[in-house]
Amino acid sequence: MKGICGEQLNHCMLLGDCENGGDGGTIVGAEDGIGVTGSGGLAASARHIRLRQVQSMAVPATSAYDTLERPYRHDKARGRWAKSADFYFASCTHCFTSVMFSDLPIFGLINGGWVLFIIAYLMGIFIYSLPIFLIQAFLGQFSTSGSISAFRVAPIFKGIGYSILLINLGTLTYYSIGAVVPLIYAVNTLHAVIPWMHCNNTWNSADCSTYDNYDQDNFTVDPHSTVEFFRSMIASTGEGSTAMSTSLSMVVAVVAIWLLVLALLLKPVAFIGKTLRCACVVMFAFFVAVFFYLAIHESVNLGTIKSYLLPMFYNMKQLLGAARSALLLAGLALGPGYGSIINLASYNSFRSDAERMSIWVCLTHATIGLLAVLCCNVAHDHFEDHVGMLPLHVDEKHAMQYLYLSFSYLFGRFSTVPNLWAFLFFVIIFLAELSALMIQLLSVLTSLFDEFEWLRCRKMPIICSLIFCLAATSLYFCTQLGFSQLNQLPQLAMFSHVIISGVLVLMATWVYGRVRFQCDLQFMLGKTISSFTIFFIRFGTPIFLGLCLYQLGYILLSFNGLHPVLMWLSQGLIFLVAIVYMAYKVTKTNGSWRQRLQQCLAPHDWHPVDADNRRFYEEIMGISEMLVIDANANTT
Repeated sequence: MKGICGEQLNHCMLLGDCENGGDGGTIVGAEDGIGVTGSGGLAASARHIRLRQVQSMAVPATSAYDTLERPYRHDKARGRWAKSADFYFASCTHCFTSVMFSDLPIFGLINGGWVLFIIAYLMGIFIYSLPIFLIQAFLGQFSTSGSISAFRVAPIFKGIGYSILLINLGTLTYYSIGAVVPLIYAVNTLHAVIPWMHCNNTWNSADCSTYDNYDQDNFTVDPHSTVEFFRSMIASTGEGSTAMSTSLSMVVAVVAIWLLVLALLLKPVAFIGKTLRCACVVMFAFFVAVFFYLAIHESVNLGTIKSYLLPMFYNMKQLLGAARSALLLAGLALGPGYGSIINLASYNSFRSDAERMSIWVCLTHATIGLLAVLCCNVAHDHFEDHVGMLPLHVDEKHAMQYLYLSFSYLFGRFSTVPNLWAFLFFVIIFLAELSALMIQLLSVLTSLFDEFEWLRCRKMPIICSLIFCLAATSLYFCTQLGFSQLNQLPQLAMFSHVIISGVLVLMATWVYGRVRFQCDLQFMLGKTISSFTIFFIRFGTPIFLGLCLYQLGYILLSFNGLHPVLMWLSQGLIFLVAIVYMAYKVTKTNGSWRQRLQQCLAPHDWHPVDADNRRFYEEIMGISEMLVIDANANTT
């Protein structure tokens, strides 16, 4: 380990000082007779330089956290994964979320074709998702803390951690509905005859039909049994319904899901990791079975793929829309809300190979994503061949209509055990959404307990109270009005996600510094990280994020049915929290404005929490207390 990190990291730090520290080179070469050869001389030289930098600033030379009044105290009871692979499996549960099987990829295929869509999707995975995934994994694993305390690396940005907390709490108010709907569908597949494939149910109207062919020239068709099941059991838009009509099935499912989440969250992290691992393995197995049977049953071949290789219309606006949908799909690798990867990585052992796992997670997402797109293509064509055009003949005015109408009809028409295949598919979606709900809630709780020490002794009442409040809020989205608003609410967080990702790149590779970031990665992983990787993250990813921001801004400004005031207030509040904290942080420090900024931008208590790793880190980094790092070293 020392052969990889020790001398190399010392050399990195000395190089940064010599290049940017003004008289640093003179100090190393001559002052106090400190030599520059050998690992001991390098460590002594670096220690001398760092101590001089600390003493030159208006900061006490003692270990402190945030306000410099106390050290950061690690929560020793937070636990770790039972196996290092749990991080991989927990991250891969996001591969099977409902968005992956939504109309988003179909929109991209119809308007951009397979070639453009796949190029844009893979670019999003490897230029956007992978670098941000690696940075989040580094912040969580190195600091062993959640998405607030991890900003010890640059305390002025800790307001971003509170913004992430707001985003996660906002999405948790409605995210359970994503698990409720597939659970209802999965339970209904246990009937001898699938309910949505016939019209003999109490919720069916007099006009209900089970036709499997329609006249394309006719603009109106009778409501299909599949559509009426969705209207009555899910959207509560059946005959005689009002804005506050509530689906009893949705209410029961919401209560059951939150009770299950509560039972899991009261278990140790090692048990939660095993649960997520088992859920992910089940999802992989079910998906492989469903995919191959679907491909065989629907006679999927190269001709099916070739028909979508090129776009139907060469319109720049449509092509940009296709690229935008592919980029949004690639962002699923980072999970719902934000900061989930920081939290998941914080339960890794310090020497886990986060870089390799990040690559494998993103490759898995890309593979599952492309296979899911093919499934969506087949389900879309099958539904429009037999039931009607979406949304010309069938328009439920809801983002979920494509997934649950198309796939439920497709599996219902399978010739062999349709109940089984429908059950397997909807269980996949249910487990993915339940896992995402668990991970997001765990991220919120971990952030709070890591940051606020006084909350750690009250974990059980806090967990129960939070889940009770979220469950009560979720009941609103079981109404017709609340369910209809799920069209816009998930979209509001996307704009914030890209901006926060840009801030993470700025913080890790510019403020903290290219040299420090690379050296810390090498120390944590125990292997060499190429400078090209850091250079690419530093320059390539921000450019790509700028393009994403432009595209997402277009979506945000073109929303229909969402009041502009609500949109701008929700987005403004998130960033206002971060800005206000920055101002607060600067005013709480001492010295000149330059010294205050240096102190706020420098890492506080940034070191491994394990005592042995910390001593080794301090030895090779050349400073006895990792309190303040010279801001000049961050510009390399």
